[in-house]
Amino acid sequence: MLVVDDEERALRSIAAVLSTDVDVVTCSSAEHALKLLEARRFHLVCSDFLMPGMKGDELLRRVSGMSVYTSCLLVTGADEYIRSMSGSHNYVILKPFDPDRLIGIVLQLSRLAEMKRSVHSMADSLGSSGPTGAAAGGEMVSCEPADAGSPPDSAPAPPTSRFGARAAAGSAARGPR
Repeated sequence: MLVVDDEERALRSIAAVLSTDVDVVTCSSAEHALKLLEARRFHLVCSDFLMPGMKGDELLRRVSGMSVYTSCLLVTGADEYIRSMSGSHNYVILKPFDPDRLIGIVLQLSRLAEMKRSVHSMADSLGSSGPTGAAAGGEMVSCEPADAGSPPDSAPAPPTSRFGARAAAGSAARGPR
């Protein structure tokens, strides 16, 4: 996860809250964040709204354009965000926030990004020869197993990261938010 905020205290605070559940990389400007995003992939980018230079909403718009598999979270105490976020697909949490609420949101958004990547990967592994099925004029193929009464050949894969494990195990313990 990448956390972007121009205030060092806010960066340390968010990193401290989240570091036991996710790997956190921090930076203090949107421009630096874009350079980091060119070099590596993140499940989630969490940005403050009011920063010098590029604001957080613009950063998150650019992140969304770079990767549809990266979730975006805007953290702000500014009333201005309402006007800027109209039509946006980003998630917003207002300052001051409850640390448990932030953790829950981050885990959900990270899991969402991981699921998007998994779906994309599965689609790629099925073949990239173009559309198939009835819509492409092909034959419809049933997805039902040959013997619907027998158990599947393999159990579901365990979570592949710390946030997946925490989301799977801890969401019921915390209850709905």
